Amino acid sequence: MITIWLRFQQLLKTAVLFMAVLALSACNESPLYSSLDEQQANEIEAALLAANINARKQKAGKDNGWSVSVDRHDIAPAMLLLSEKGLPKENPPTLHDVFPREGFVSSPREEKARYIYALSQELASTIMLIDGVVAARVHVALPEKQLLDDSPAPASASVVIIQEPGVDLSGYDTDIKAIVTDGIEDMKDVNRVTVKFFSKRKASLPENFAAPETNTPPAWLAGIIGITAGAGAAGIGGYRYRGKRRDRHVG
Repeated sequence: MITIWLRFQQLLKTAVLFMAVLALSACNESPLYSSLDEQQANEIEAALLAANINARKQKAGKDNGWSVSVDRHDIAPAMLLLSEKGLPKENPPTLHDVFPREGFVSSPREEKARYIYALSQELASTIMLIDGVVAARVHVALPEKQLLDDSPAPASASVVIIQEPGVDLSGYDTDIKAIVTDGIEDMKDVNRVTVKFFSKRKASLPENFAAPETNTPPAWLAGIIGITAGAGAAGIGGYRYRGKRRDRHVG
């Protein structure tokens, strides 16, 4: 009987401690971003964990996407880190958002605008895959082709790249020009592509910054622990009382 009672006490203590840890963890966490798609949430979580910032992603709801939470005292450094890395990366507007179709037939000018936009977005998305790139924009210029013109003006493109603080991507200049040149039809000369690199300014916390204090255990947590402990004590008392009655009956 004593052994069973001791085991019950241990289980009760473990349950109360587990509930307290869960409650305190929930109190000290704050959502950093919400309504994210899963890829955005994964990128944010990976970047924060790599910087030794405890982050947790969770499903926000069936139609509400994903959210990422961090400890309250990590909010400021987490926001600075994500800003430097350009996270979360925004999904570019779709072709329909920029050029909504009006009517059944599009004009040649509309079709050309759609083609240039789609081409620019695809090239920018490819450049964004390079490590250290925060943002990329590609501007493509395709001159009008004349029916009787045997030597039309060549196409050209300009690329603007925002790189992370402390990162130098200028060594990729030739590779980026090759990517753009090969991605545009009839473009043969890499010198028709210009690439400009700009560094994102490194953000820092002010000298007098003080991290917010973690929350003290709320009253409802103390109530839950008290109720659990009271229920356990009542169970133990009842168990011992029944044991005494059984002993008397046997005696």
